[in-house]
Amino acid sequence: MKKINKKTIQMTALAAVIGLSLSAGAVYAADEPAELNGDTVEYSMKTGEMTANGNVVMKQGGAVMTGAHAVYNTKTQQGQVTGGVVADRDDMHMTCAKFTADGQNHLIAVGDVHAVKADKTFTGPQAEYFTDQDYVRMEQGGTITNTDGSFTADHMEGWLKEDHFKGVGNAHVISPPKAFEGGGDQAEYFGQENGKAVFTGNAWAIQDNNTMKSQRLTVYLDEAGQVKTE
Repeated sequence: MKKINKKTIQMTALAAVIGLSLSAGAVYAADEPAELNGDTVEYSMKTGEMTANGNVVMKQGGAVMTGAHAVYNTKTQQGQVTGGVVADRDDMHMTCAKFTADGQNHLIAVGDVHAVKADKTFTGPQAEYFTDQDYVRMEQGGTITNTDGSFTADHMEGWLKEDHFKGVGNAHVISPPKAFEGGGDQAEYFGQENGKAVFTGNAWAIQDNNTMKSQRLTVYLDEAGQVKTE
């Protein structure tokens, strides 16, 4: 095991660790050279494992991730950054307590996760992102917000390219610009279908002091808040 004090190790294989893409738009780019800095860095050529401690900074292309501690294996492409993790690339910004890359396609952020991408914000105790599917999952619940309002549920998942999100358990949608609030056991939002939101199971909605209840309630938020039941 070789220890390097306040030096830099550059290896393209570090790309997976910097593969953060929590809220749409991948940070990962395998053909870009990567850089790892820390107060101390240890690297084993035999095992492919490298460890960095203190003021850790990882860079690749336009992506930058910082933290207190990092471990990465160049052979398995698995890595982890812990301690006040901050990641940025282009218009994406994320903070969390721990970030794990389980190979190139599966990324996990844990501990007060807060991610911003363009006009969307994702918050929750944990978030998983699958880069090959552009799919995000928050099994412990979370909130998605944009300029039109917020969507909260006990279990959240989303297909980012389709602007399609699903919440199960205490689903709740609020849209101040449309003076709308709705909820149910489950809710599903289709951004590419006129802001269509479908509430099922004890569904309810309130708009301009008008209240609706149904087992299935469909709302088109992009059409001046038009509401219909099915």
